[in-house]
Amino acid sequence: MPRHALYLLLLQAVFVLSWSSGFIGARLGTQDAGAITLLFWRFLLVTACLLPFVWRRLRALTGAQLRYNAIIGFLSQFAYLVSVYIAIRGGLPAGIAAIICALQPLITAALSARGNHERSGLQEWIGLAIGFAGVGIVIAGEYVLTDNRIHPGLYALPLISATTLSIATLYQRRQSVLSTDHSRDGQLMPLFLQSATTLGLLAMVGLSMNAIAIPAGAQVWIAVVWLTLFSTFIAYLSLWGLLKRMSAPRVSALVYLEPPVTLFWAALMFGDALRWTTYVSILVVAAGVLIMRRHARQRVACGDA
Repeated sequence: MPRHALYLLLLQAVFVLSWSSGFIGARLGTQDAGAITLLFWRFLLVTACLLPFVWRRLRALTGAQLRYNAIIGFLSQFAYLVSVYIAIRGGLPAGIAAIICALQPLITAALSARGNHERSGLQEWIGLAIGFAGVGIVIAGEYVLTDNRIHPGLYALPLISATTLSIATLYQRRQSVLSTDHSRDGQLMPLFLQSATTLGLLAMVGLSMNAIAIPAGAQVWIAVVWLTLFSTFIAYLSLWGLLKRMSAPRVSALVYLEPPVTLFWAALMFGDALRWTTYVSILVVAAGVLIMRRHARQRVACGDA
């Protein structure tokens, strides 16, 4: 195998593992700490690590740049992560949370199809319906095959996460279409601004609810470092590295490997059970995604806007 092909394969493996590590780190940290506490210390560390690299450029920021990154930070980090972490803290298995979050591309496609003609939009909604059917299978498996009675509301939280991330994606696309300068500010500055926004929101919510504490257990601090190093920096660095070498659709396709990787990882690390309904759920969700992606390719090939 050529060296560059081996490097690309390794980079893809690092990408999948690092993005899957967020669900595992959330499970690890929320065993001994609340979701807000864990996220607060994570983003405090992330922001502190990034500040030395961006502080010289902070004075040159415009109001448009701050507003853009604040919106993205709220949608793709604060709302997304708080919902997932609360669900996992409440007992939702990390693998199931990953499966539900995998609906995000389908939700994005369905929402973006609202402006298209009826037949085009129908295909996206069919794909989304199939994806929801897959999620229904894994939820039914939890109720039928186990005695684990998870509160139904916990299943809705990762769905909220997937929806807010979809809205963030559509907002980013809109800014790209408008060719706004603040939608292309390099790599570290947007991550810093979005993380700082998330940190500020976590501080406001956490202090008002008395939900922020200094963790006493070593496991929580291990999770904070884990989430900062692997789930933030290595995840984003591998993403940027892949986008330089692969098309965005090919990179986004790797995200669909997160649920099975998370499931096996959680089984090895925490002893989570792997059930046949979980495998069927992954296949059904993947089928919904394939239908959506196939229709999108046909639409591009036919010149359908």
